[in-house]
Amino acid sequence: MACKKWCSSRQTKWALVGSASVVLVFAFGMVLSFVLQQRTRPGCEQEAACRPDADMLDYLQSLGQISQRDGLLVTWYHAANSQKEMGAALSSNAMVLEADVTVEGLNTVNETGVPVMAHPPAVYSDNTLQQWLEAVLASSQKGIKLDFKSLKAVGPSLALLRRLTEDGRVRRPVWINADILRGPNVPISIEVNATQFLALVQENYPEATLSPGWTTLYVPLFPNRTYTRAMVEKMQGLVGALPQKVTFPVRAVMVRAAWPHFSWLLGQSQR
Repeated sequence: MACKKWCSSRQTKWALVGSASVVLVFAFGMVLSFVLQQRTRPGCEQEAACRPDADMLDYLQSLGQISQRDGLLVTWYHAANSQKEMGAALSSNAMVLEADVTVEGLNTVNETGVPVMAHPPAVYSDNTLQQWLEAVLASSQKGIKLDFKSLKAVGPSLALLRRLTEDGRVRRPVWINADILRGPNVPISIEVNATQFLALVQENYPEATLSPGWTTLYVPLFPNRTYTRAMVEKMQGLVGALPQKVTFPVRAVMVRAAWPHFSWLLGQSQR
């Protein structure tokens, strides 16, 4: 009987020691896994530059990708929309990815309201905005510029960005673009509604850098007009009082002739 008690007590002690060892090993494994994830997770180290509202040049300089705050040093990958193009963009040396967002099946009987990556006239894609953001945020340090081709896509897209940001996953600058004014040589109104677009950004994702532009048309060998002072002043009237950073996308071939107007526009703010 004494042996049974002694043996049982000894077995209990070894069982407790074994259980404690398993717990310690498991805890150590969890800590090690967390540390490794922190070390390998893409992102930057300077907190001020690792934010959706950060300056893109500050962010890229903090990563060592550019040597000075000069926009001419920044490399871009445009129309990284489909799964194939997104993969090529992520594998490239481009520092900032630009992609187009619309609504699946826009203005058809198959419209779903889901933001997808496509440039008009395409309204279908093998890549949703959620898939695109998940891939870009998980596997790269590249800056993000989203071009909205439909007002319907703006609200749900910004809601998705809001959730990802609150989860601490958007640690890089985000630019939000839409052509909100009619520009040179465009005969019909195809721009995104300026008032509604700007209001949606302010309400849902004010951290973003705004990139409002003009619709433009340029046909080589044909007479082409450039941006006018009235176009530029109208843009200033829309964005001049907004709190966030603003950058203006323009058609390069038209800039030189309109430079006095753009110089005036840039001089209206220190942003």
